[in-house]
Amino acid sequence: MSDLCTDRFRELADSLGGVACEDASPLLYLRDPRSLADATMPVIELLILLGAVLAFRHAWLVRRHTGDATNLGVCLGAVAYVLVLEPPLYFPALFGIDDYVSAVFVHNEFTVGLLYHRLPLYILLLYPALVYLAWVLVQRLGVLERHGRVRGAVIASVCVGAVHQGFYSIFDQFGPDHLWWAWDTETRTNAILLGDVPMSSTVNFALVMPTAFALACFLQLGRRPRPTARSVVLPAVGIGVLTPLLSIPGQLPVTYLDLVDAPSYDVVEGVLWLMLAAATAVLVRELVAAWRSPQTREPGLLGAYPTAYLGLWLATFAVLGVVAPPAGVVAYLVPCYAVSFAVLVTVARSARVDREVGTLRGQGLREAGWRG
Repeated sequence: MSDLCTDRFRELADSLGGVACEDASPLLYLRDPRSLADATMPVIELLILLGAVLAFRHAWLVRRHTGDATNLGVCLGAVAYVLVLEPPLYFPALFGIDDYVSAVFVHNEFTVGLLYHRLPLYILLLYPALVYLAWVLVQRLGVLERHGRVRGAVIASVCVGAVHQGFYSIFDQFGPDHLWWAWDTETRTNAILLGDVPMSSTVNFALVMPTAFALACFLQLGRRPRPTARSVVLPAVGIGVLTPLLSIPGQLPVTYLDLVDAPSYDVVEGVLWLMLAAATAVLVRELVAAWRSPQTREPGLLGAYPTAYLGLWLATFAVLGVVAPPAGVVAYLVPCYAVSFAVLVTVARSARVDREVGTLRGQGLREAGWRG
């Protein structure tokens, strides 16, 4: 346990009010939600739990209605992705990467958590809740139909990253001020800040890795028809492994900060802003195209899920921002809300329900001719 309870971990844990270390449970912990460090913590737990349940329910309904289990594979791939990505960040010494990765951040203790109190359950659920939501929203924009197999997959992946970055950054800017987690801003990779959040999170975690995740989904799930839940299990594992590898090129600007003795932080910050602007420009172009040619929408949960949950997400954080405002107003929240609202309105515009259609337009990779 000495490798887990480093001095820097203790410092960050103390800033959150204390997180168990030597006596931490290796598997599971439970806490009274009324005794958590901040009153907003149970709210985000319930919001993410609902999102994950709705995501898996939606993916299962897509498989049942269309015979295509691709969306289910995306949901499972999101779980594999978090299990591959997060543990090395919590325990760099155990993975032999402590010379390169320090305590990037420390999560506080929530109602339910895992892995020596390092992984709150809601973080495990956050990936299927949010990355899958971004995937479905982009499906509704009809990107694959407009651009074809290969080019469409690349553009759609960038759009998934841009959509995710918009609504995830609202969460990312809110959390630190309410003791959900603490960033180690003494590390080089976290030195460039946007409000209270390192730009490494805004770009790498929120944009680059969801883009790589979506591209991994196209590569792993689109090579042949996926008619059953069993047929997507191994591809889902492959998605989890492949995502960090595909994200390496996009993470190079931040990685550069650790590779040289005297990095130019201004240059890196400029590159990161250019990446955000470029991805947003791609998304805006697709939003305009989707507005001009809206997709049909299916009745019930299949049709309502993505806009209903995105609307709930934005409304919840708007209320939290009024009831429990963060320490400082972050101007970056304005474009994040604007982009997310534009996605919401554009996708909701496809409110025409064609009850005669038995298949989902844009829901399956096979419909866009993706065979690999």
